[in-house]
Amino acid sequence: METILRFSGYIGSVLLSFGVLGALIVGSFTAQPLIVLQLVLGLLFLIMWIVTSGIQSLSKASGVLTGRGARFGYNAVLYTAVFLGLLVVANVFVAQNDRRWDLTEQGVNSLSEKSINIVSALKQPLKLVAIDVSKIAGGGDQNKNRELLDLYRYHNPKEVSVEIIDPRADPVEIERLGMKQGNLLYVEYGEGAQSAISRLNMIDEQSVTNAIVKLSRGAAKKFYYVEGHGEPELASAKEEGMKSFVDALADEHITVEGLLLPQVGTIPQDAAAVVLAAPKQTLSQSERDALVQYADNGGRLILLANPEDDGSTEVRSLAHIYGIQVGDDVIVDADSQLFGTGPQIFLAMSLSPHPITNKLSGRQPPVFSFASSVVAPKDKVKGTTYTELLKSGPRSWAETDLVRLFDKTDGKAALESNDLKGPVPIAVALERKVSAQSSDDKVTRLVVFGDSTWIRNDSLGSLGNRDLALNVVNWVTGEEGSVAIGPKRMRASRDAFPQETLNIILALSFLGPEMLLLLGLFIWWRRNSALA
Repeated sequence: METILRFSGYIGSVLLSFGVLGALIVGSFTAQPLIVLQLVLGLLFLIMWIVTSGIQSLSKASGVLTGRGARFGYNAVLYTAVFLGLLVVANVFVAQNDRRWDLTEQGVNSLSEKSINIVSALKQPLKLVAIDVSKIAGGGDQNKNRELLDLYRYHNPKEVSVEIIDPRADPVEIERLGMKQGNLLYVEYGEGAQSAISRLNMIDEQSVTNAIVKLSRGAAKKFYYVEGHGEPELASAKEEGMKSFVDALADEHITVEGLLLPQVGTIPQDAAAVVLAAPKQTLSQSERDALVQYADNGGRLILLANPEDDGSTEVRSLAHIYGIQVGDDVIVDADSQLFGTGPQIFLAMSLSPHPITNKLSGRQPPVFSFASSVVAPKDKVKGTTYTELLKSGPRSWAETDLVRLFDKTDGKAALESNDLKGPVPIAVALERKVSAQSSDDKVTRLVVFGDSTWIRNDSLGSLGNRDLALNVVNWVTGEEGSVAIGPKRMRASRDAFPQETLNIILALSFLGPEMLLLLGLFIWWRRNSALA
């Protein structure tokens, strides 16, 4: 026992040193029980050595304090302090000179070269504020989100700042940032009144990088909304209003303005796109001419019909000019009753490959209500590409007997020979180069929907409607994936360790070197004690 007490100083120094080293490696003094045990035992052995040395008689005390053993004990403490000091200096140096090496084959732990070039070139502050998704129902991987955002800061630490906020603990900050339901990331570029803001519902490299590109370009694009014919009101927060749509575009750094064509005569030059949504009254011939002339000259147009309104004939006639047929019918889906709704409210179960639909989730398809069929021409038109974007389910059809469909006493429709059998197309996208002889890159882009209710306040938040609306606007304005970043996949070359396995590896990594060091010190100490 006396031997252990005399040797306890060395034991305590070694245990304490390894405990501190382990804490620095794992990044916490309390994360692993083994590290906590090392630290506690190390302190206990050092205290034991100090106490047993201090209670010796005064005559022996001088020997203890000046003898060879005491000097060795002092040296051990000094070496421990020097060792800990070197660790602190090394950690400070590493923190101030952060370097990353991604050894994965496809660089899955790094940003793409495109993203690195974009974020490295930023000259103004970029603020990234993410919602802690682990604190919300159905949230994703918070660590993955944090690692991604930290990569942006790593490549431009002078301008990029990253913050993670808990929506439950700091609702005031959430409100100040203007974050709405579904928003996961607040992106702000610039300072003061000149700053540009975007809010994302998705945190991935392509979404974040494209948001940075949009904001760093400067002024927001303008999206014009034709008014004056009974269209849903832009600023209205009522169920049939469009305020949610306007707010969603603001999150994409796109401003929306009303457009009274009789007053201005032509489409403004700064128009990134124009939408005509469910007019209830007819347009004048000059208004139709202005919209067609704009589209023919490389403009971007979105047409939304509503079979319940007489004004839907305006959308039909404009779409017909470009070969797209909007039916005088209503799509009925027998399977939609499985969702507790009427057959006129259904999910778009079939998506065609297109930049508008490629990123839509099959688990959250868009929802449509009282939609007309929208059919692309069967014959190919030279220089023009048509895509039937979305279709109803296989047990659906386009009902042409609207009188019977809306008959309150019957209201039951059935598939007949003159009805269009499903799957029925709901929307068509057109892309056409303005002129084959033209040297410029002007391209007409047109999207026609047989329903307008899906972007109103009461429907925009349903399943995939918001994503579809933003995808449509981004495509017509030419912002669809302005920075295309391919997926990165890691080969199945590793597996996660269970906690028990990690503890065993950590214990062996510590106990082996410790036992060897203590054994060597004990042999050396006994030999020197015997010679003393």
